[in-house]
Amino acid sequence: LLLGMNAHINLDLGIAAARIAPGAEIDDLKGDFDRINGVLARLVGGVKEELSTVWPALRWLDRLAGASEDVIINFSMTRARDRAWECALRLAPLSAKAQSREIAALDERVAAFGRLIRKPLPVARLVTFVIRLRERGSVPEIIELLE
Repeated sequence: LLLGMNAHINLDLGIAAARIAPGAEIDDLKGDFDRINGVLARLVGGVKEELSTVWPALRWLDRLAGASEDVIINFSMTRARDRAWECALRLAPLSAKAQSREIAALDERVAAFGRLIRKPLPVARLVTFVIRLRERGSVPEIIELLE
C-alpha cells in the first residue's frame, strides 16, 4: 500500500497535473487539486476499516490513538500532495525534453524512498514484523479481501 502511494503521489501526480495543464494553465488547476485533499480526508475512515479486515489490531490502535491518528494521516497526505503540486509547478513550464530530465531525477528520488519503504531501517523493520504477525492471509489473499 505504501509503495503504491509513494509512486502515485510522489511521482505520477505532479507529472499528470503538469501534462494536463501545461505552462500557465497549471494555475487554473490549483483549486481542483486542493479540493481532492478534502475528498481523500473523507475516505480515510473507510480505508482504515477495510485495512482492519486484514490487520484486526488496527481497530485497537485506532481506538487508542483516537482522532489524532486521522489528523496525522491527513496532514501527511496533504504534505505529500503539496510536494506533488510543487513538482507540477516545476514541470509545467518546461519543454518535453526538459520535463523528461526533471522526471528522471524525480524518479530516482522516489525510487530511493521506495527502497526505504521496502527495506526499512531496523526499528521500522521490527514494527512491520510485529504487524505481519497479526496480518491475515498471504498477499494474494489480502488483495482479494481488499477488493
